[in-house]
Amino acid sequence: MQAATAGLSVATILLCLVAPGLAPSMASGDVFADRPAFSEAEQPVQTPAECSDVRRMADGIPELNYRIDLSVVGSLTAVQTDQVLWYLVLCSAPDIRIMCVTYQSNGMAIGDRVIVKGGYQRRDANHVMLDPCLANRPEQ
Repeated sequence: MQAATAGLSVATILLCLVAPGLAPSMASGDVFADRPAFSEAEQPVQTPAECSDVRRMADGIPELNYRIDLSVVGSLTAVQTDQVLWYLVLCSAPDIRIMCVTYQSNGMAIGDRVIVKGGYQRRDANHVMLDPCLANRPEQ
């Protein structure tokens, strides 16, 4: 097991040195410092952000060549579908609005408190899209 772990560490280091544009966040400085609601794709976050925290955490993130995820907890302000995808929206101005693009609503409705996590895409100063995205109700 140690040999496999050591091999993975060497491979990660080489990737960071040879292909910094494709390497994990280690190669581009610590993108996640002071941003506990962000993570590399499919990795757990330290803490999901509340709506009021997203703007501060998201501002200044450089354009990256790899996917990062954002996790946010808040109340749904809109739930819509095009019969293929579901669009779950949370957070309201002055906070950044978050749209989670997912395949099912799981019975979630406007006003429900949810946790969303997905591929972070900053659309403009006031909008973020998470695609792909998963939405769940917080555990009680």
